[in-house]
Amino acid sequence: MKDKLINEHDDVICRANLQAFKQKTQQLRYLISDEDELERAFIELCVDMLSDHGKSIELIHQISQISRILAESLGLGKSYCDTFEQAARIYDIGNLLVCSDIYLKDDTLSFEEFNIVKNHTLWGYNLLISQHFLTTDIAAVISSEHHEWFNGGGYPRGIEGEKIDISARIVSVADSVGSLFSERPGRSPWSYERILDHIEKRSGIEFDPKVAEVFKINQESIYQVLCSDLSDTDEKWYA
Repeated sequence: MKDKLINEHDDVICRANLQAFKQKTQQLRYLISDEDELERAFIELCVDMLSDHGKSIELIHQISQISRILAESLGLGKSYCDTFEQAARIYDIGNLLVCSDIYLKDDTLSFEEFNIVKNHTLWGYNLLISQHFLTTDIAAVISSEHHEWFNGGGYPRGIEGEKIDISARIVSVADSVGSLFSERPGRSPWSYERILDHIEKRSGIEFDPKVAEVFKINQESIYQVLCSDLSDTDEKWYA
């Protein structure tokens, strides 16, 4: 993949968040020498910063849980699923660099604003790939490819089919399900029945048919995730 470098002087970048991210990651590396502990701390930092920027903890939890269910149902190994589950919490970190007046806008985005938002995929890739952990390597790929479509109609590169990494094909479905079920600026939550119909109709267009199929197979357990009380979730999810 050809990296799109982050230009700190670009007016569309939220430079304050970029500097805060860099400073906080540098502090973690100064304070923590154990690599496993450092990786866990970095993940929690990303979750905290995403939450502060406006992405709900509930949604982060839902997407990562749904991603794990789909990955296991597709037969991916436990070790991979353990790492993938955590990567699915932080793949959206590039949104930190989208200024809040656009990221949290109630009205429909203009063409120019949407083009700015699309950059979050590659901004996130660059922030994550530079961390050199297994989790962040997977999260970087998810960041760069989770808005690609199975038929090639997505962004940022317009790749298609199984050229899109399986991690991104899974998170594409999980992200859509969690986001549509949640209240968003300018939009009410969708019913679960409407979401089921949406995933089925977009199978082969936006979504990998195999992932859409295992979503249908696991729809009951996924609905339980969407309706679960965050206070009842396992302590491993949040610091």
